[in-house]
Amino acid sequence: MKRCLDLFVFDLAGTTVVDDDHVLRSFLQAASAFDLPVTREELQSRMGWHKAKVFASLLREHGRDPEPAQLMAERFEVEFAALAVSEPLRPTPFAHETLAALEAGGVKVAFNTGFTRNTANVVLEAMGWQDRVSVASDEVAAGRPAPDLILSAMAACQVDDPARVGVAGDTPADLLAGKAANAGMIVGLGCGTHTLEQLREHPHTHLLADLTTLSSRVFGND
Repeated sequence: MKRCLDLFVFDLAGTTVVDDDHVLRSFLQAASAFDLPVTREELQSRMGWHKAKVFASLLREHGRDPEPAQLMAERFEVEFAALAVSEPLRPTPFAHETLAALEAGGVKVAFNTGFTRNTANVVLEAMGWQDRVSVASDEVAAGRPAPDLILSAMAACQVDDPARVGVAGDTPADLLAGKAANAGMIVGLGCGTHTLEQLREHPHTHLLADLTTLSSRVFGND
């Protein structure tokens, strides 16, 4: 089977896992607990970032001391974990099948996320993906849009050539990180926080509604 990649690095929430506003609601609850009024629009532009960076940025924008950002990020983790229990997480369309198809064709699969390791583990265990390589935002020097998450996943999977790496995500930060890593395939997905029209303005090689046709693109069948 022909393939153009050796590794595919996937985002979690909104890309391989249906968000159902879990992330947004967790942000809003954490912000409310610290009396920080934020809007959906303010959060939307920061999706995919390290969560402490999100809160530090919002605090500064609202003229507040960014010092509580880490505590707010920890509150986000608590809120997200509670939602994951009350409203169980589920895969986006064809996510399980895509991962299996890529691996069957010799492509390694890894995950990268703006979540910390604690929250990433909640998601991965809910999906049954905990045995695959994953890199969380608190395990690298710089989160998205820097390339560190992708580069760390490449190192863990022993893949050296970024041209042989694919990246998929539902946010501008995902696509910018893919560009920064010089990934050979950068896929924007419209099944998460941003529409394909919004993602079109950012670096990409493909724009797809969801993961249904991804494996065929990787193997040159479509």
